[in-house]
Amino acid sequence: MCGGIEYQDQKIYFPQPSARLPVRLRDGSVTWIAWRRRKDEVTGKFPNGG
Repeated sequence: MCGGIEYQDQKIYFPQPSARLPVRLRDGSVTWIAWRRRKDEVTGKFPNGG
């Protein structure tokens, strides 16, 4: 599992509770989404982790 990334001189690490990842959209713009599924989250179909 990836523990962190660097994007435009910003370092983002999964252990940070509010970690968000940059995602480039088809139109070329960038949006930020939550990097998760955390151990305390019970909803979702994906396994815990980044």
